[in-house]
Amino acid sequence: MPKILALDNLSQEGVEILRKAQFEVDVKPAQKPNELAAIIDEYDGMIVRSGTKVTAEALEKTSRLKVIGRAGAGTDNIDKEAATKKGIVVMNTPGGNTISTCEHTFALLLSLCRNIPAAHGSMVAGRWDRKKFMGAELFGKTLGIVGAGRIGGAVAKRAMAFEMKVLVYDPILTKLKAEALGVELVTLDELIERSDFITIHAPKTKETNDMIRMEQLKRMKPSCRIVNCARGGMVNEQDLAEALKNKVIAGAALDVYTSEPFENNPFLELDNIVMTPHLAASTDEAQLTVAVDIANQIVDYLSTGAIVNAVNVPSLDAETRKQLQPMLTLAERLGRFMSQYMQGRPNAIQISYEGELVVSDTYPITAAILTGFLEPLVETVNVVSAPTLLKEYGIDFSETRSAKPSDYAFQIRVNVRTDQESREICGTLFNNLEPRICSIDGARVDAELVAKMVISVNEDKPLVIGRVATALGEAGVNIANFSLGREAAGGRATSVINVDGEVDEALLSKIRGIPHVLSARIVEV
Repeated sequence: MPKILALDNLSQEGVEILRKAQFEVDVKPAQKPNELAAIIDEYDGMIVRSGTKVTAEALEKTSRLKVIGRAGAGTDNIDKEAATKKGIVVMNTPGGNTISTCEHTFALLLSLCRNIPAAHGSMVAGRWDRKKFMGAELFGKTLGIVGAGRIGGAVAKRAMAFEMKVLVYDPILTKLKAEALGVELVTLDELIERSDFITIHAPKTKETNDMIRMEQLKRMKPSCRIVNCARGGMVNEQDLAEALKNKVIAGAALDVYTSEPFENNPFLELDNIVMTPHLAASTDEAQLTVAVDIANQIVDYLSTGAIVNAVNVPSLDAETRKQLQPMLTLAERLGRFMSQYMQGRPNAIQISYEGELVVSDTYPITAAILTGFLEPLVETVNVVSAPTLLKEYGIDFSETRSAKPSDYAFQIRVNVRTDQESREICGTLFNNLEPRICSIDGARVDAELVAKMVISVNEDKPLVIGRVATALGEAGVNIANFSLGREAAGGRATSVINVDGEVDEALLSKIRGIPHVLSARIVEV
């Protein structure tokens, strides 16, 4: 009989589904990492919400756990890399919180615009002060939405019911898809400068963390109000508090914070902010939906091996997964590489499988490429949802296979066309295990597809490579491997530099300033 640990106040309906399947269920409140580590090896499966952090240290203590279910979309409280190393499947329930989060966004926005919390507090205190709480209307105003996934799209649809003009910033949404949604696709800078209200619905990544700081806040309209129901830390909290205090913008409404529970809250003395304690998904309907969905997924997996909404493994039987794992690793890294290497909005992706060892069923490999490509760009993606998400964003996709002999027994070529350029990477496996880059934009290279890489393109002139290496060395960045390919003598040369240490934008700018260097980008896979 499988034994399940249900944490974070999972809805009773989900617990009942597990028990009807003859699973033993222990229901506990949120556990601290050390508390979880002490009991984790007693269970075959575990269900969490956002309150429990599943750390690598806790996962090291179990040899029994097979699956972790997240009752909700975000899985940043689970160490997925550690789970994968232990062979533990991590599942989530994307879409279950869409409506509740969308409605909470408008609840916060309207509360902020009409001063409802402050007005309520004033009446409770026995005052009747209508003049103090003059508000602002949504009608005819411009709403800027950062991130046009499921939730952002739902917000856009409802904003139109208020007869608002909707601007959207999303790095992968195509113009055709934006037109179909009835929104105007703009840059982040345009959105910041033109919006009367801004709401954030983007995934939290290296690129979106601290994406709005004082520099951006100062460029907003003084009457602008900002709402964040996505993830804490995308708006710098100290800068936001300072901007609200000095009336740089009119107001803010927050449901998420850098640390939760929120410590050292800089907003407590401010009267132009509305705060809630991460309530976006806290409706009876949303909690029922995600609890029922994840319970059914756990039952299916532990009873039949069926994998639904996995975020760290494809839906394959154990033997096939073992055989394909090196290819899947290569595929996901190629996708992740291209999402960072390209410039502009992607319009089309073409994947080519080449060589004598091309497998007949490439679907799981393709799904891994698309997952790697979308992972840095969208809130939640897995091998099941990636192809569908690509269509939702209006990105064309094609795939070809050829068993004709090529340079390698097996290689994958990924081409991405954006509104600015076309980029291509080709990868293979050495010893059937090691992911390698064999060409970039037609330039032959031989580089490890691991960790951090500086991709530098330059005119094939003397001293250029030495100066690039010197710039890295002077910044304290160690070069682990250096691979160079060129089109022809005196033409363009491409370098793939595997590095240890951080390469920031200032260092990249320095490299770009070296004579004959055409471009320099950092990619992390």
